[in-house]
Amino acid sequence: MGVLALLLLGLGSAVAYRGLQGDSGLANPFATPSPTVTLTPTATPTFTPTPLPPTATPTPTPTPTPTPARPPASSPPTRIVIPKIGVDSKVVEVGWRMEEKDGQLVSVWNVADYAAGFHRGSAYPGHIGNTVISGHHNIKGEVFRYLVDLEPGDEVILYVGEVEYKYVVEEKFILPDKYVSAEQKRENGKWIRYFPDERLTLVTCWPYTNNTHRVIVIAKPLLDE
Repeated sequence: MGVLALLLLGLGSAVAYRGLQGDSGLANPFATPSPTVTLTPTATPTFTPTPLPPTATPTPTPTPTPTPARPPASSPPTRIVIPKIGVDSKVVEVGWRMEEKDGQLVSVWNVADYAAGFHRGSAYPGHIGNTVISGHHNIKGEVFRYLVDLEPGDEVILYVGEVEYKYVVEEKFILPDKYVSAEQKRENGKWIRYFPDERLTLVTCWPYTNNTHRVIVIAKPLLDE
C-alpha cells in the first residue's frame, strides 16, 4: 500500500506537473490569457469638395465722354494775347469796303483802331476754317507792330469771353503787296480765305516806315497735354 500510495502520489504529481507545463493539450490555469484583439476597420474618408463661389462677370464701366477742352465758339474772339511780343489787346469785328483801283472796284478790309480786328465771316475759334485777325503796325495803337518778330513755335492765345484757345505759330511770310500785279495781290489774298483745317491767320503791314509788304502769320491749334 505504501508503494501504491507512492505511485499514486507520483502519478498525481506527474499529472499535476504536466498540467502546469501545459502538455497533453490541457489548459494552463496559471497562464495569463492573451487578450483578444478586435480590429476596428479604418474608415476611408470620403472627400467632398467645397464648391467654389461662382465667378462674377464684371460689369463693364462705361467710358465717360470727355468734355472738349476747346469747345467750338459760338461768337467771335474778344481778346488776343501774344506773350513773345507783348500783345494783350481786345478784338473787335471788322468788315470791308469797296474801293476803286486801276479802274476796278475791289474789296478792301477795314482795320480796327487801337484793337485787333476779327474779319467778319471768317471762322470762330474751335471751328474748321480760317480765323483771320488783322491789326495796324505803325498807327492807331500799333497793336501788331512786332508781329514780324514771331517765329514757328511761338504761342498765340485767343479768348472768347473767359474761354481760351491756344495756337502755335507754324509759318510766317513777308509778301510784297505794293507795286505788284493784280495776280500777285490775288495770290497774297489767298491766305485770308477759307482753309479746310482749323487755323489762325494774323495779318499786318511792313516795314514800320512804310506799307509795301504784308506780314502773314499762320498758327495751328495747340491742344492741351
